[in-house]
Amino acid sequence: MEGCLQEYLTTREVARLLRLHEKKVYALVARGELPAARVSGKWLYPRELVDAWVRGRTTIPADGVLGALLERVLVFQGSDDWLLERALAALRGSSEVALASARVGSRQGLDALVRGQAHAASYHLEPADAGPAGRGGRYLVDLFDREQGLVLAERLAGEVPDLQTAVARGLRFALRQPGSGTHRLCERLLEEAGASIGALPAVGPFGSHLEVALAVRVGRADAGVCIRVAAEACDLPFVPLRQERFRLAVPAAFFGATPFARFLEQLLGWLRARPAEEIRGYDLTSLGRLTPQLP
Repeated sequence: MEGCLQEYLTTREVARLLRLHEKKVYALVARGELPAARVSGKWLYPRELVDAWVRGRTTIPADGVLGALLERVLVFQGSDDWLLERALAALRGSSEVALASARVGSRQGLDALVRGQAHAASYHLEPADAGPAGRGGRYLVDLFDREQGLVLAERLAGEVPDLQTAVARGLRFALRQPGSGTHRLCERLLEEAGASIGALPAVGPFGSHLEVALAVRVGRADAGVCIRVAAEACDLPFVPLRQERFRLAVPAAFFGATPFARFLEQLLGWLRARPAEEIRGYDLTSLGRLTPQLP
């Protein structure tokens, strides 16, 4: 069948394909490096084997396998956030490349970035907790400020105005996993209150804000710290504690790549189009602000 025929190239065609002089092509054949067949005194080169020969000698970019994948998929790791997940879900149908995301926590996301296991990491840590920029440096892209606070059991509405009161009353506390930005926020807020996270009657850990709110909703815990939208989704009382900046960290090597630049433009445009009543608990004033970080 015609569709099964092997395509063969001439020496001139191979030289043009490989951007080499014909004498160099003959030299590669003579050394047994380039696949070729001599037919009636003429060298022919199976196109499939020539392509495989080139692939076998292709050097993966310094940024590893992820650099080679940029044209096909963007990998995100990091913090759990309702609005970012909504954005990624909305853009998966229109993005030029596939979008893969893993909610592993702020610290784990940034660590994955340094290890070359993500194109971008979402996080909400303080600069002192965010760690080094990694080889080649990175860019920080501000997405929004979001409201974190106490989610409380219905019976506690109006009775627990702050974290200190929750600690003093010995409430069962739903905690996020260590390494998450919210776990670190709890540690810092408790330190400010003169308490320790290790002294809490803890439940969990939980991998998302919604899981924390659900644990309170079903009675597994009395309180927890989560974003406003999670508390409202479970119809629970919410006491604001802190406005925090939510960012993407992107290695400099990926930030300037066309696929990522196009995705970022789409992401910022989608967020910018959200009406205020749709995103209670979020402030987009800082959207798109860039901060370069040297290695």
